[in-house]
Amino acid sequence: MSSQSVITVSNLTKFYGDFKALDSVSLAVEKGWVYGYLGPNGAGKTTTIRTMLGLLKPDQGEVQITGINPTKDPVQALQSLGYAPELPTLQTFFTGEQLLDFMGKIFGLATQARKERIKQLLDLVGLKEWGDKRIGNYSKGMVQRLSIALALINDPVVLIMDEPTIGMDPEATAHFRNLFTTLSKQGKTVFISSHLLDEVQRICTHVGMINKGRMVFDGRIAQVLETFTQQWVIEAELEEVTKTMVSSLKKLDCVEDVKVDGNKLRIELKEKKDLRGEISSEIFKRKGVLLSLNLHKITLEDAYLRALKGGQ
Repeated sequence: MSSQSVITVSNLTKFYGDFKALDSVSLAVEKGWVYGYLGPNGAGKTTTIRTMLGLLKPDQGEVQITGINPTKDPVQALQSLGYAPELPTLQTFFTGEQLLDFMGKIFGLATQARKERIKQLLDLVGLKEWGDKRIGNYSKGMVQRLSIALALINDPVVLIMDEPTIGMDPEATAHFRNLFTTLSKQGKTVFISSHLLDEVQRICTHVGMINKGRMVFDGRIAQVLETFTQQWVIEAELEEVTKTMVSSLKKLDCVEDVKVDGNKLRIELKEKKDLRGEISSEIFKRKGVLLSLNLHKITLEDAYLRALKGGQ
């Protein structure tokens, strides 16, 4: 584990009766990372997070948040930690400002500091005009926004979020995507558990994948795409596909195989490179007329599904 790690999970094991929810899970998240924690329902994500928050005691192993074990010293650990749950249940009789003020008092913020922090956070999450409105009048997405503001009230070093953009419209999702990137640039560590793989790929610098209580991958986004990709594919649509054209494409050193479907070609590459220039040049040599030419790289969703199947 690096000396820069602000979240360290070491050989974490947790049983519920005879069921092993976590099986020697280890991961490390460094300062400034945006880390995506992925896995199917029942994989162990929530158990991991509850242990990180000090809500569960592991049967084996330990968690450290900024060097503090939250099971042994939850109060101190929570001073540097912010948490936004999935589908938060907030007191609807409070206004947004009142609930933020209440949380600020819990963390010991002085009156003036609370007022300034509340104003800043409401603006940050896009609720500037709703701070004095009761939470019962908020939409689902607005409640989620307020939950993130609550998680930031103590200016935490580590921000842990469970499905943070669920229920948000595309504009709000884009807003928070930029916010998480900004927070990471400010030196905060953002830990996101999510099923929205496209968003994870856009936001996160690193990912951990868990399945049936075991880690199946832990590393950079680029590394997971490299590890679980088989090949890149170019899809071409032409006015007409000839046998000569297909034969010449198959003879290219960069091409693994060419499959034909009417006037469309699926060209499987040997290298993980954008070789559309080479492919289009060969098609033009054979007097082909291109209608479209698209490169398909592996996505995080592709890699995720392959990882859960053991790389198959």
